[in-house]
Amino acid sequence: MGRVGGYSNNSDRGAPSLAQLQKLANLAAAALPDVADTAAPQPWRIARRLTADVVAEIVAKYESGVGTPALCLEYGISKPSMLELLHSRGVRMRRQPLTETQRSEAVNLYEGGLALAPTAKRLGSSIGAVRRVLLEEGVRLRARPGR
Repeated sequence: MGRVGGYSNNSDRGAPSLAQLQKLANLAAAALPDVADTAAPQPWRIARRLTADVVAEIVAKYESGVGTPALCLEYGISKPSMLELLHSRGVRMRRQPLTETQRSEAVNLYEGGLALAPTAKRLGSSIGAVRRVLLEEGVRLRARPGR
């Protein structure tokens, strides 16, 4: 019964020897990371990840003028999570419109053939803000590719 059949490559093999099993066990143990060396996974929710002191520090920095992109990079939080954190603490959000120089540069870049996303990236702004400025300046927006 131990044999598979005459057409199988395994038909003449028996059970592995004790030495082979020990060698396999040693290889498997070496391949697995040590449980003590791995860090515990971070909690998913922001409220559990950050202490009250860190949240207060984030709020203070935002209120002193530091932007959300810089805070996101510093604390390793996504922008939606950062905005949710600030909103939940009752922080009044500020809207930072483009300066007149940035507005004219946005118009020039877009009319020069640059798309919205690269224009926004070059100006350090959001796509929505650049789009809004272009519409306010009377620029006719091009159709998006594939539409």
